[in-house]
Amino acid sequence: MTLVELLVVIAILGVLVGLLVPGLNKAKEVAEASKNTANLKQITMATISWAADNGSRLPSPQYPGGMVPPSGVDPDDFFPLHYNLGESGLWLDGVIFGELYLKEDKEGVVTGYEVDEKGTHLKGTLFESTQAVKKNPLEENWHKHSYAMNASLQYDRIYDQVESSDPHLTEKTLSNLLFAPNAMLYIECSEPNVVTFEERQAIIDTINQRWDGSKVIATYLDGHADRLSEKEIPEADPMTDMRSSRFWRGVDSAR
Repeated sequence: MTLVELLVVIAILGVLVGLLVPGLNKAKEVAEASKNTANLKQITMATISWAADNGSRLPSPQYPGGMVPPSGVDPDDFFPLHYNLGESGLWLDGVIFGELYLKEDKEGVVTGYEVDEKGTHLKGTLFESTQAVKKNPLEENWHKHSYAMNASLQYDRIYDQVESSDPHLTEKTLSNLLFAPNAMLYIECSEPNVVTFEERQAIIDTINQRWDGSKVIATYLDGHADRLSEKEIPEADPMTDMRSSRFWRGVDSAR
C-alpha cells in the first residue's frame, strides 16, 4: 500500500467516523430519555397511589403548604402524613420521596436516607435525571438534577374562603381536574422543583441545557408520559386559552 493509498483510507475512515458519531450521540440521548421517562412515570404512579390513599387529593407541592389549620386543630391531624424535612420540605422530599424511600423507626425518627437541603439523597434514585448530571456534572444541588411539580393545577374553591398564604401550595382534588390526559403533573426543570405557568421559561431553558434544544420529559394526571418540544408547551394565558388551561390547570379556561 502506497502512502497515497494509506492517506485515502485514513480520509475515508475519518468521514465514516464523522458520520457515525452524531448517530451514536443520538442513540445515547434516546437511551437516557427512555430511562428518565420510566423513572418519572414511576414517580407519577406513586403520586396517584398516594392520592388514592388520601381522599383522592394530590399532595401539596409543599407542606404545610398554603393552608392554615383551623383554630384549635393540631397540624398533624389537619395535614396528611408527610415528612417534616425543614427547608427541604418540597413534594419530592417530604411526600413522594418519603412514600418511596423513607420510613420511621419506633421512636418516629426518619431512617433510610440522610436528607439535606442540597438534595444529595436524590442521587441514584428515581428522582435523579441522569441526563442533567451528565450535562452539568459540576452542579452540587441535586434538586436541580431532578423534576418539577406543576402547581398551576386548579386548586379547590374552598381555599378561596379560608386563610391561605398561597392556594397553589395546597392539595388538589382529582375529581375536580376533568382533563387528566391533558393535565401535566411533573415536568423537567433545572431550577425550581415547583412550577406554575409563570415558570414556563425555566422549562424552556431546561430543554436547551439538558437536551440541546430537543424535548423535555413530562407526565400527566392519567399516568402517561411524553416528551415535549418548546412549541408543545402551551404559552397562552391559561385563564383564557382552552388548550393552555387544560395543560396547566386541568380544567377548561374561564372564558
